[in-house]
Amino acid sequence: MSLSVFICEDHQIVIDGVTRILSNSGIYAPIHAFKSGNKLLEALEKQVPDILILDLNLPDRNGIELLPEIKTSYPELSVLILTMHSDALIARKVKDLGADGYLLKDFGEKELLLALKKVTSGEYFASPVLNQTTQVESDNRAFFLTTREKEIISLTALGKSSTEIGDAIHISPHTVNTHRRNIYKKLGISNMKELVTFAHAYAHHLTDQ
Repeated sequence: MSLSVFICEDHQIVIDGVTRILSNSGIYAPIHAFKSGNKLLEALEKQVPDILILDLNLPDRNGIELLPEIKTSYPELSVLILTMHSDALIARKVKDLGADGYLLKDFGEKELLLALKKVTSGEYFASPVLNQTTQVESDNRAFFLTTREKEIISLTALGKSSTEIGDAIHISPHTVNTHRRNIYKKLGISNMKELVTFAHAYAHHLTDQ
């Protein structure tokens, strides 16, 4: 029995490599690839595969945003995260969000097939080489921010009020404040001054998708 696979990854060389391995295995078919989170969501509305291989860094949607949305709508879908981030903190976060496996992009053929075998059998898979000693640093915390939260941080750093931010990104001031409370919690800060300091120190992380 074949297992259908969706791949959401924006680098063609990775798509080609994964597709080749899966096709040669004789187990996985059909295989469809998408280079953006929005394209993936559109496809899922029409067809739900057995397995989703999901990159965390996509051009339009952070995988941290996509993962809980996908698992809420399609709880039976096995999701294997494919990423270059070897930080155990990030691996634990995506596991908490519902991922069924975490595979680093330096995988070999045997490791990819093992990962897929485990996630489809209900076992969690994590690449054995993860950095278990990484401290919770500001750049790692920035990784867990959603695109919307990054927008709000950047606009806050420019001195915009909640009303001005809401007008700029078409949400209410109340929603802006709700996002800001979530941002404080994620970053471990408690006031606007600390938020602005963070925004200036890690501006490159707020624009890196």
